[in-house]
Amino acid sequence: MQELLVQNVPYLWLLVAGLTLAYSITKWYTITTDKANQSILVRKFPAIGNDFDWKQTKPLRVRPFENQKNFNVNMKIINLAKTPEDWLLIEDTYLEQTRLRKKFTEMYPNHTYFSYDNEITSAAVREFYEIVTNYLLTRYPQYFKYNWWTGMITNQINGLTFPKHSKSDTPSQLILHLAANIEEDIVILLKDNPKDPEGEYIYRAGVSGFPAGFDPSHGYNKPLSYIHGPVPQYPNRLKLSMGKFFNNLKPKDLWVRHNWSIQTHTAYFSLDSNHGRDGEKIKQLRYDEIDFDNSCFLRCERQILTRLPKSKANIMTVRTFLTPIKQIKAEGLGEELCKGIDGLPDDLAFYKKRGAWGEAVKQYLRE
Repeated sequence: MQELLVQNVPYLWLLVAGLTLAYSITKWYTITTDKANQSILVRKFPAIGNDFDWKQTKPLRVRPFENQKNFNVNMKIINLAKTPEDWLLIEDTYLEQTRLRKKFTEMYPNHTYFSYDNEITSAAVREFYEIVTNYLLTRYPQYFKYNWWTGMITNQINGLTFPKHSKSDTPSQLILHLAANIEEDIVILLKDNPKDPEGEYIYRAGVSGFPAGFDPSHGYNKPLSYIHGPVPQYPNRLKLSMGKFFNNLKPKDLWVRHNWSIQTHTAYFSLDSNHGRDGEKIKQLRYDEIDFDNSCFLRCERQILTRLPKSKANIMTVRTFLTPIKQIKAEGLGEELCKGIDGLPDDLAFYKKRGAWGEAVKQYLRE
């Protein structure tokens, strides 16, 4: 027996070496694959500089109409994967807007936040919540302080406290914490059957503190096609491309897109005033009916999309910017915005109520 073992030592070494090599290749492939699919939001973000002062930080410049030859209804997305620290921004609007969001969710609970009561939705909300608290603590350590004894984070800007971890509160409570401490609305999308490429993503949880002319509650627990039903050109131009995009969304990506419109009032919270409805007769506003100094704004959304690594939920955060139209004029972009207004397709122009404000706004911009 001993002689047999000695005779077979080379073969045993070959077997061991082969198994070792196979294990190494498998481990390398697993690590490489995991790294490729790892969420860019599950990390320690570089801290903002010590000289950063939120009160002196002007809002991000968002001008989606700029340098556009015509208006195309499509996703129009770019990837922020190389700078994920630019995801949730704190600017000089932060205190006012987080207070407004807290106020609106308290005043209109049935219209602003929602979490479907099932296991996968709850897991997705908890996963996303901890990603956000990690982001705030690592990106803005001078403004968010964690107490190890209590497990609570103190927001040094608005004075609120909220848990770092998600276990102690319900999903709805977690969503309310987020609504009061970041400026972004949240949409959490899940499929009934994640393996069905034809299945639609469904709005399972989120918060909409600043709705732009729609009632968020109408979309609760509804698929994307239902939610986008009123949006012109969605069935023919957007539905297919949006479906492919959401199916292919990866945790390693952080995609951003923008949209824009004009509003002639100061409200961030608008359930019905910003969009034209079927059968509605839109009344044209006279020039002197619009307060261009105080109540006319370019309203833009900064939509950022990614996928959560564990629950596989698709996430969209939506930041609303109201830029005074007089500022757009002062920047020398009046004529370019006029071209953007004229370039809206008729159906989308009706949806954005161009017939009400279009001529008066163009007159102001060209003066």
